[in-house]
Amino acid sequence: MRILLTIGILYTPGITPSPFLIKATQYSCVEKGDILAFAAGIAIVIVIAILANPQSISGIMAPVPVTTPVPAPARTPLPVQTIITPTPREVTPAPVPTDAPLYRIFYSDNPLSYPRFKVPENMETFGASDILWRNLDMVPFAFVEDTRGGLTKKFSIPYPLWVLNATVIANITPQYGNFRMVLCYASDGMIIEGMEILNRGTAHRVIQTSNTELYMIITTAYIDRYRITFETPRNYYDAYRLR
Repeated sequence: MRILLTIGILYTPGITPSPFLIKATQYSCVEKGDILAFAAGIAIVIVIAILANPQSISGIMAPVPVTTPVPAPARTPLPVQTIITPTPREVTPAPVPTDAPLYRIFYSDNPLSYPRFKVPENMETFGASDILWRNLDMVPFAFVEDTRGGLTKKFSIPYPLWVLNATVIANITPQYGNFRMVLCYASDGMIIEGMEILNRGTAHRVIQTSNTELYMIITTAYIDRYRITFETPRNYYDAYRLR
């Protein structure tokens, strides 16, 4: 028996096309070629249906996995090292204190009130001039100057170490020039140091007495002028003068 099938497609917009059988004719025998033609027709119908509505097979086909792109790792910027050049600070030098004006010591108007008012007869016991230190910065701070002798007013020295620097000028009769001086405590007249300059010249005495009242006895003969300068090393001057 042969069966002839006529297949058609019913298509409505928005609706999946459906194949339907238009006509079936019964024959008495079925050949192999007829079966192949029948299968080919069904395949054509399916292909047309898919092309017309692809969404109809979305539930049949396995979903294709969507690969989520992996974000690239963020690049951490390297720290930038900023080199700061220090601005040189302008250093203001500390002000150097200026030396005070020299203090002049005058003669006393009442020499007879002092415990001692005469120099000793023998001045050789005081010896020659003291030798001063080399390259030592000495600062003058007081002086006695005159042409005649006498007893000075009382004074006090704050420095633990100081020097008497005496200079005698005798230009008229230098061969007869004579200068004598003794340094005494004001409390009892005890002699601390003394010096004698014959003719003319200079002499030094190193004194280590401070913060006590003193006075000097001076005698002169045939000299033009003398000057005794009080001096102290710079380190003593800076350390003790403002006390």
